[in-house]
Amino acid sequence: MEPEIQRLPMQPGDVERTWADISKARDLFGYDPTWEFREGVREFVRWFRSS
Repeated sequence: MEPEIQRLPMQPGDVERTWADISKARDLFGYDPTWEFREGVREFVRWFRSS
């Protein structure tokens, strides 16, 4: 099964591109993620499917 993707025009306030930067959270709060991104996505999908 393939998803049907419907792209809509950009809305006011939409950001075309973004790059996450957690350095401020790390500096201010000592935040240090314990999951790699891909691993986190896999875990989320596993959780979602089991719900």
